Amino acid sequence: ELMQERFAEWGLTAAEQDVALFAMKGLSLQDIAAVRETSEGTVKAQTNAIYRKAGVTGRPQLLSLFIEDLMSEALVEAR
Repeated sequence: ELMQERFAEWGLTAAEQDVALFAMKGLSLQDIAAVRETSEGTVKAQTNAIYRKAGVTGRPQLLSLFIEDLMSEALVEAR
């Protein structure tokens, strides 16, 4: 639910959402291309668009956004 909200905020396409999920799961560009039956170039372009829309420079920063969100929610619920 949290990821879908963020993806909507960033205006990710359906394909970009799929690629973002696979990337956050740790799949390589080659693996994502194979799973999605597309070229590595397409996946690379999609990941670059995801990072640009999310305002990050790469996968580690993308993951950290979600970790921060989850930690914030956990703190709110603990109160």
